[in-house]
Amino acid sequence: MKKILYILLLCALSLPATAQGFLERNRFSWEYDADLQYIFDNREFSISQDAIIPSGTMHTVVFAPTVGFSIQQSRYVQHRLTAGVEFAHDMGTRDWAQLPRELLLFYDAHVRTRKGNFEALVGIFPRRYTEGSYGEAFYSGMFRNSDRNIEGTLLKWRAERFYAEIGLDWMGKYGYDTRERFQVFSAGSWQAKSWLQLGWTASFYHFACSQLAPNVVDNHLLEPWVKMDFSRRTRWQELSVQAGLLASYQLDRAADAQPRIPVGGELKLTARRWNVMAQNTTYVGGNLMPYFHELDPAGTPYATSLYFGTPCYDTFFNLAEVAWTPQIAHFLSLRLSARFYFDRLGFLGWQQICSLRFNLDALRNRDTASGRCL
Repeated sequence: MKKILYILLLCALSLPATAQGFLERNRFSWEYDADLQYIFDNREFSISQDAIIPSGTMHTVVFAPTVGFSIQQSRYVQHRLTAGVEFAHDMGTRDWAQLPRELLLFYDAHVRTRKGNFEALVGIFPRRYTEGSYGEAFYSGMFRNSDRNIEGTLLKWRAERFYAEIGLDWMGKYGYDTRERFQVFSAGSWQAKSWLQLGWTASFYHFACSQLAPNVVDNHLLEPWVKMDFSRRTRWQELSVQAGLLASYQLDRAADAQPRIPVGGELKLTARRWNVMAQNTTYVGGNLMPYFHELDPAGTPYATSLYFGTPCYDTFFNLAEVAWTPQIAHFLSLRLSARFYFDRLGFLGWQQICSLRFNLDALRNRDTASGRCL
């Protein structure tokens, strides 16, 4: 016993020296960041009696300061640990107790190789760390603005003409009236030619049980797509056509014996010049959200708990948008846009959006800003 205590004492005394030696061999630096986001999102759908999208306004300011440290293990490997709090205030309210919204706590590693760069994140981190292209069928603007952080993991790989990411977002824990639910998502693209890009977007969503609703619903969506940009050697910033095939697998294991497999096609036309963008997205096919208006065993509509995309992907959907995104600074982004929604019966309503984001890390570290696999 005395020998064990003696060994432990020697280990304790040697820890400061060991830590000092470790820091001398590896470059250690303190890190800090602050991300501010202003969101004004007004939806007017009374013309369609709010049948699909409810009218309303989201007017919120979000501030997420973080601190931490990084260790440069070598020229090729860097580790970062970060902790912080997301504060959010809904304009017009005075409930200051709800100001702290979510904890941010994550590990971020970068590995550079000859063939490309790899990044891995684990913990609770901002959704802006994802770089894939997720369309309206996967995430609506309301979802992106309200669920701003991911709880889980994210792996990213970037090569000269190729990018891919895959992540896990754990969204719910099993309880009396809360379901266990998680989403595995992935996106990637390959720049085949200067004007031709091939890619994919995918979501595997597991909507499991609660004590009140002991049923499981699967909701999986895959979209392979091709994009052609004809703006090269013109004065336009973008003149692109993107076509994708949307295929979904959905099954309420308690209610249905056979899965529902809706399939459809999506076409997106984009023109951008002087930082003004005009874009039109058209979907034709099956209903990608067949359970949206149905009830679970507890009598609760599935709605946006089961579907994160814009709830208009049924037979025919058209979204027209005009947006202005001036290039103020690389650390400050502004977007003003108007969006117009149509379905097979006609005009549904429209939406006005103003968003502003300031990112301190992009100002401090322009070439290695957080949120991008470099």
